[in-house]
Amino acid sequence: MKNKIIFIPVILLSVLFFIVSCKKDNLNNFKQNTNDNTYSQNVIKRIENFRQQIQGNLKTGTMMTLDTAIWNLEALITNYGGYPDSASNKFILMHSHFTLPTDAGGLVSMDDVQALYQQMVDSITAQLNGIAGNVKFLKFSDVQQDSVVGNTAYLTSNNGYGQGFILGLYPPFTDDWIWGTLGEEYGTPPSGNCDGTVLTSDGSDEIQYRLNHPAVAPYGTGFTDLETKDMTPWDFEDENEEPILFVSNNIVHCMDIDELTDNLVNADNILKTFIPDGLRPLGKTFLSTIIYDWYTDFPSGTVYYHNYAATYGIPYTIQ
Repeated sequence: MKNKIIFIPVILLSVLFFIVSCKKDNLNNFKQNTNDNTYSQNVIKRIENFRQQIQGNLKTGTMMTLDTAIWNLEALITNYGGYPDSASNKFILMHSHFTLPTDAGGLVSMDDVQALYQQMVDSITAQLNGIAGNVKFLKFSDVQQDSVVGNTAYLTSNNGYGQGFILGLYPPFTDDWIWGTLGEEYGTPPSGNCDGTVLTSDGSDEIQYRLNHPAVAPYGTGFTDLETKDMTPWDFEDENEEPILFVSNNIVHCMDIDELTDNLVNADNILKTFIPDGLRPLGKTFLSTIIYDWYTDFPSGTVYYHNYAATYGIPYTIQ
């Protein structure tokens, strides 16, 4: 199917993880379309096999490594329940924490993984219910191992959500904006533009909107092996050892169009460039980013800045 459905009523989410028809059809028809792509075929087969196991009602006694369980959960939730190649007007990142029993050899049972999968689905449903509006969808779920203590593995899922439609190509900046909004992720209203006439956005929101634009998310692409990396302005500096991303001592700093454009260009370059010159992990593709408005108190005074959390993955074709 050529058109992706991104209008997702929340009440259908629990069903979505098993019967997303467009996604499922694309997965099942994959071999007909890309017979020469061995990697993508193997990924599709692995995810489909795990999906069938997850849907089984009988206890199997099957054991797997913790790493395998994490890969399978992340891939299934992202590529069956999520829309990793769809874009939205806003991007939201939320976190959920879970535990998974392990045996003395570090293996986990399929039965426990099935139970954990349902917990993750329930958590995503609850998080989506808390996002305003009708146009909202899961973009990805980046599942990470935090630690293993005794016979318990502690996991975190970093869930990325899209909110609202996005239209058109990359729009230029047409206004000056306050740099950001402390506490916006907790509900603080955006600081707005510099003359105070528009209070629905801010500088970091405007930059983030463009970095997550459809031009960076080709249709028909799934992702596995997700990885979220943090970046502060001091991670990448110019020849004078000055940050090339936003930093200011002024809590109401106004970013004019030129400064917004410079930050967008610099961030785009860093996010798309492989390490060590950029943030991008070797062999992976940029998926999306969220920008947090942060501050740090130094002896010389308070510094305000943009902190990036960018998610990457290994792409494969699903159409």
